[in-house]
Amino acid sequence: MTFEIGEVLSRSVQITWRKKSFWGLVILPMLMSFAAFPIYFIPLLIDTNSPDSPIFFDNPVFLVFFFLFHVIFILLTVALSVYGYSALTLGIVRVDRGEEGIAFKQLLQDARNYFPRMLGVMLITTFGIGMVFFAIFACLALFGMVTAGVGFICIQPFIIVLYPVMMMVYAFMEQAQAAVVVDELGVREALTKGWELLKANFWRLALISLVIYLGISFVSSLAVMPFMIPLFFFPFFLDSNSFDPTFFGLAMGAYMLVLFPLTALVQGVAITFMKSAYVLVYLRLTRPSNQPVPAEATV
Repeated sequence: MTFEIGEVLSRSVQITWRKKSFWGLVILPMLMSFAAFPIYFIPLLIDTNSPDSPIFFDNPVFLVFFFLFHVIFILLTVALSVYGYSALTLGIVRVDRGEEGIAFKQLLQDARNYFPRMLGVMLITTFGIGMVFFAIFACLALFGMVTAGVGFICIQPFIIVLYPVMMMVYAFMEQAQAAVVVDELGVREALTKGWELLKANFWRLALISLVIYLGISFVSSLAVMPFMIPLFFFPFFLDSNSFDPTFFGLAMGAYMLVLFPLTALVQGVAITFMKSAYVLVYLRLTRPSNQPVPAEATV
């Protein structure tokens, strides 16, 4: 079985634009992480015992509390993200099947059935692949240090080659996640299915992955770049004789209040489109070619 890249991409655009509620499944976890960002500045705001040592760093209770908060917050963010991806994948499948009037609340409730398996797939792939890349980059860093920096220049072509490798690894992860929802597979079966699809359709998956990556990068840059321009002028304010720390802090705070939600919105749209494309690829590869196309797909 095969798929048409143009049809998958156009259908993904339709789903992304018509189902804007899907964006929220990606945006909410990101906003949660942004909302907790100011907490990391608390140690800087606590009074100090001495000019050099804040109370926070002298009291182990504060350090333990801050560490536990950090760990718990990361776990909650990961769980919320996985749950959102489960609901997003399920919503994309239902839309492609032609189901109209998908209730957002019902979608969240039904996603509970897939959350444990989706979490298992994401943990295994992320941790396992992450350890492999960590070992690779650790060896490269060691090689660079042993050769007094000359090695860093020599390994640049190898690092460039890693980008397409990581792109294909991500395609494999997406196919495994889609298998959990579409075919109700367990963790092991989903990983096996994703690997089989990757081997059998390597070049098609490579091509559509490249198109998705370049398209998302280009559109995201167009949306965010105008808001990044002020960052180029901040160093000039720091060197100015009339520099006011209070005003600069307030300006940075206001800037972040605009930039963070915008970034979350752009990521919400981009990930919804990317998820739609990979889920549709899985559906096209695992379903009969004569399967009826939903009426809305021809609009």
